Amino acid sequence: MAENRFRLLKELVQREEDEAAERMGACTRRHREAQEKLAMLERFRDEYEERLRQALRDDAAPELILNHRGFLARLDDALLLQREEIVRLAQRLEEARRAWQAVRTRRRAFEVLEARADAEALAQAQRLAQKMLDEHASQKYLRRSREETDER
Repeated sequence: MAENRFRLLKELVQREEDEAAERMGACTRRHREAQEKLAMLERFRDEYEERLRQALRDDAAPELILNHRGFLARLDDALLLQREEIVRLAQRLEEARRAWQAVRTRRRAFEVLEARADAEALAQAQRLAQKMLDEHASQKYLRRSREETDER
């Protein structure tokens, strides 16, 4: 039926959908890893800030305090960059999700077209079978009519 006509299209769209799903999965993993890295940086910054507070309470040397503050500034820069990376990765993830949904919608459209074509092919086959049955019945009727006419 329509399977032959749509098999190649379905395979291509299915492959495209699988690739889009893999891309979306990779984007999801990168986004999650970036969020985990941000959480780790935030924990590290909090710990280092606590060390600075402790150093201030302990009247540590001014150089140590300056080093702590300088390092905290670099950590703040890293946090800012990591947050920007998360935003960028979230956008890529959303784009990948939309691309996957678009391909999935196309695959479903092909499935609908295939189902319609199958239904049409089945209806056509049924009409042909009915036509053949009708012709067979008519020929049988004509033969009986002739036989009855010949018997008289």
